[in-house]
Amino acid sequence: MNNSIASMPTSKQLSQPANALGADAGREQLWVTGVLLAAVVYQAVLCLMNTVGLHTSVAIVGLTEVLIMLACVPLLMRRLLPGLIMIALLAGAYFCIAALASGWLNPKTFRDLIIPLCFFWFGCNIGRPEVIDRALPPIILVVIALGLFELLMLDTYTRYFDIFSYYVSTGNLAPITDYVRDSKLQLNGTRPEGIGRTLLPGLLGNHRVSSVFLEPVSLGNFATIVAAWGFSRDGKKWRESVFFVGSAIVMIILCDSRFALLLLPLMLATRLLLRGSLLNLCVLAPFVAAAMVLLVGATSEHHGDDLMGRLTVSGLSLLEFDTDLLFAFAIPPYFGDMGYAYVIAGFGLPVCLLLWLSLWLQPLPDERSRRFRALASLYMALILGVSGTSLFAFKTSALLWCMLGCMVQNPAPRRTSTATSTSTLSTAPAAPTFLHTRR
Repeated sequence: MNNSIASMPTSKQLSQPANALGADAGREQLWVTGVLLAAVVYQAVLCLMNTVGLHTSVAIVGLTEVLIMLACVPLLMRRLLPGLIMIALLAGAYFCIAALASGWLNPKTFRDLIIPLCFFWFGCNIGRPEVIDRALPPIILVVIALGLFELLMLDTYTRYFDIFSYYVSTGNLAPITDYVRDSKLQLNGTRPEGIGRTLLPGLLGNHRVSSVFLEPVSLGNFATIVAAWGFSRDGKKWRESVFFVGSAIVMIILCDSRFALLLLPLMLATRLLLRGSLLNLCVLAPFVAAAMVLLVGATSEHHGDDLMGRLTVSGLSLLEFDTDLLFAFAIPPYFGDMGYAYVIAGFGLPVCLLLWLSLWLQPLPDERSRRFRALASLYMALILGVSGTSLFAFKTSALLWCMLGCMVQNPAPRRTSTATSTSTLSTAPAAPTFLHTRR
């Protein structure tokens, strides 16, 4: 009796695995926050370096993106996702076949595919939305703080962030003498005369804030993603929803994003009206959006730099597609703000359908997860109608796909470093899913 009591572990020994797991969770939280913050602000850091005399090139931008993705590896290696790897192999094989047919290999298609696959995998292995809940507020505060700095002290801001010169250095803009003399912002950093601001023009003038993203379009996209995260939350957590949606509104006002201004009411309507299985209607979003783009292109003659003008140009580009472009078997022309044309001609229609259906065949555990997928799908479907490559911009797409992966809510097992904790693995009881299996 006494021997058996003496052999029992003490309360201190029993607490060691839990303490180790808690410390491991804290380190994971810091790591995830750091990776996502780096993904959001890296362009601003490179712009600062370029402005102070450390020349930046497109190669350095690409290398920085690779380094950020390599920072994901410790979490990626916790669990392999066979379904995700299979999708990557199928898409990669199709790209090689398309390259043989067209005689041209486009490395950007591989880059545009790797980013969502990497960060979706990253998010799946995190598997807990509360990690994003804690990581997002400091990122938002950094974005808004630098945005207010740009708004209130523009001359000082451009002294450290010469955005125009940075984009010239990275090959995204040709130098324009008159423009450089007038402004150091991106070309769309100021609304042209005659168009003006949509939101608070009397107070904020024609300046559109870009913050860490260096261009206001990306700030608007980031705000839309943050709003979707807020709208996806359950009604009982309305305070958190108010913070995320309120922050998104502030950022939308700062950057004067007309796209976000139109999408927010649609997201709100989706949040209020669609529940349960009705959320699955959003799987049709890109098909409905593409059909509308084609209809506008076939019927409209408006070609201005506004919503209708962009839809018209995008629709006209799709109407000119032949079989080779549809299957990415031809060298595509330049598709500036024509998202659907860019994606189909770059990836090929079969790969586009594979990726989209894979997202929607992924079973999600609760209403919040399905709601966020629906809202994110609206964002993706609509942005392709008015913008070319914005959906694949690293500084916003990394966060979006990490969020989607987290919503699977099936975290990878997490082992502690102590021998006593080998029998206590942090696992979430969930069934095998389409894109990954449990280890």
